[in-house]
Order: sequence, then C-alpha cells, then structure tokens
Amino acid sequence: MRLLRIYPAAWRARYGEEFEALLEELDGVARMSRHDRIDVMRAGVGERLHVFGLAGLPPRERAREGSLLVLWAWTLFVLGGIGVQKASEHWQAVTPPAKQGLPAAAFDVLVVVAGAGSALVQLGVALVLPRLVALIRGGGWAQIRRPIIRAGLLSMLTAAATILLAQWAHSLSPAARNGHDVAYSGAFAVWAIFVAVCLFAWSAAAAATTRRLALSVGLLRVEASLGAAVAVAMAVMTIATAVWWEAVATTAPWFFEGRPVGSNTSVLVANMIAPMLLMLCATSLGAVGSMRALRAIASGARPL
Repeated sequence: MRLLRIYPAAWRARYGEEFEALLEELDGVARMSRHDRIDVMRAGVGERLHVFGLAGLPPRERAREGSLLVLWAWTLFVLGGIGVQKASEHWQAVTPPAKQGLPAAAFDVLVVVAGAGSALVQLGVALVLPRLVALIRGGGWAQIRRPIIRAGLLSMLTAAATILLAQWAHSLSPAARNGHDVAYSGAFAVWAIFVAVCLFAWSAAAAATTRRLALSVGLLRVEASLGAAVAVAMAVMTIATAVWWEAVATTAPWFFEGRPVGSNTSVLVANMIAPMLLMLCATSLGAVGSMRALRAIASGARPL
C-alpha cells in the first residue's frame, strides 16, 4: 500500500506487515475516507521526523540509526573526495619543487587517512556479514533484494561510463580536462551524477539491509566506535584538503584553472569549492551520527 511508504524504513521493517494488514482490512470494510488517509499520512510524517532526530526510538535503534548516518556521511564524503582527486591531478608538475613540502605533506595525510577510513568502513561491513548470511538463510533475501539488485545494475552502468570517460580523458590536455573542453566537462558532470547515484544506491541498500539484521548490543557498540573513528578521519581529511588547497594557492595559483606557470588567476574555482563543501557537510553529519550512536550505547542499549 502506497500510504505505508510514507513511514520510515526502520518503522516499516518492524510494524509494516501488521499495519498494512490493518489498513487493508479497514479499506475492505468501508473505503477509507480522506480524513482517515490524512491521519495516516500525518502519522507517517511524524515517524519520519522522529527518525531524523532519533527521538522516541529505543537506545539500540538510536545506535543503529546513528551509525547508519555515519555511513551516509561517508558516502557524501567520498563524492567530495572524488572531486578533490580530480582537481588535484598533476599538481606537482606545475608547483615549484622548493615549495612542495607543505602541500605534499598535507596531500600525503589525505591519502593515508582516506585509506584508513575506507578500511574502517569495510571492517564495519565485514562485522555484520555473518548476520546478513543468517538473514538470507532464514528467507530474508526477498526483503532486501530490490535495493541490492538496483545498486548492482547502477554499478555496471557507472563502470561502463568510467571506462569511456577515461579513454576520452587520455586524449585531452590538462587544461582541457580542467574545464576548457565544454563537451568533456559536460560528460564529466554526467559521469559524476552516475557515480553519486550509484554510491547512494549502495548506501540505501546497506541501510535497508542493516535495519533488518539482528545486531547484538556488543556489535552495535563496536559499530558506534568505528563510526566515531570514521568521523574523526573525515575531519582530518577535510583539514588536510584545506591545508593543501591553501598551500598550492599560495605557491601555484595558476594550477587550479590550468593556466601557464606564472599566470595571475583565481584559486576560488568551482572544482575545489564544491568538493570542500561536500566534505564539510559530510564531516558534520558524521560527527552528529557518531555522537548519537555513542550516546545511545551509553544510555543503556540492551541485548534482545
């Protein structure tokens, strides 16, 4: 029933079948009035607002939702990181060697911490895999297959688009790849949309699946701790990116617009501003999610 979609996924996973049966019974006895439908919709919106603030949920569910918010934040951060990686290609080639110390150190920190953050996220996923296997063996595949299949199909489309774009990029100059070729810039924007949709599809699949897993309080505590570590990693990477940007802007401002060495150009370019804004937003969301998860655990999450 369409009205049920108004309610958040966590609520539907817990009460959806019973509530849908009740609505069908009421609609079968006497067609639901407009007033009744509005009441159901109002209640659904209220439940979504509760989930957004994690208010009114049991501690274990608050911990789960807080950790999932960190996962969503990491997805957003990865998009910003992709933008920074694209904007930073070949920066050493146009920066005076004597002035590469600070930006090189900041960029190394960014790369190393990015690897550590990815490892933490993968560890968090690996820890719940046994519960996922148990869910599937218990007949739960039908409940989670749609978002997973959707994400898989999007991944194949994104992979094909990536191969085509990479072949095109190899035939262009650095200036053309940094905004001077309108056609390539448009294709890159479309590719970026594919990547964003694919990443968020996998995050949605992971969230929908996680909400159906039976997670012990001990595992939730570990996931909350991993989420806090990921939030710290995002903060460190955001700072490292800002330091790198400022250092390169001071020594080689011409790099950001693909201009010849010595050109007088602006460093406030969209291909750096947009990724930084994404990283800042993601870092803030990650901090909020991790704090909520840790507080929920501390407030008395209990095993089933």
